[in-house]
Amino acid sequence: MAKKKKAVEVNRKEFDRIRKMDHSTMESHIAGYYERGYTAGYEAGRQQAAPSFNLPTALEEIRKIKGIGEVKPRAIHIALVAAGAEDKEAEKTMEELQKAAGGQ
Repeated sequence: MAKKKKAVEVNRKEFDRIRKMDHSTMESHIAGYYERGYTAGYEAGRQQAAPSFNLPTALEEIRKIKGIGEVKPRAIHIALVAAGAEDKEAEKTMEELQKAAGGQ
């Protein structure tokens, strides 16, 4: 069976150094462990995160689908912006698209 890696490895020399610390030094030492763990977790999360959603590219690909005219991509755009898809000019685009789609 493989040996499971511990979260924090403290050898004898490190243990003796920690044992002789005063209260404030111990707090800063433990905070260092926390910061290293937090940074490692953050980086692991960034690497595993899904890529961001590109709304203009998605709409271009939707327009290429056979049977989709000009009205449906507008309605889809309105729905995506309303659902929270980021658009640089979201409010302006929403108003224009709603007028163009006939207020659906």
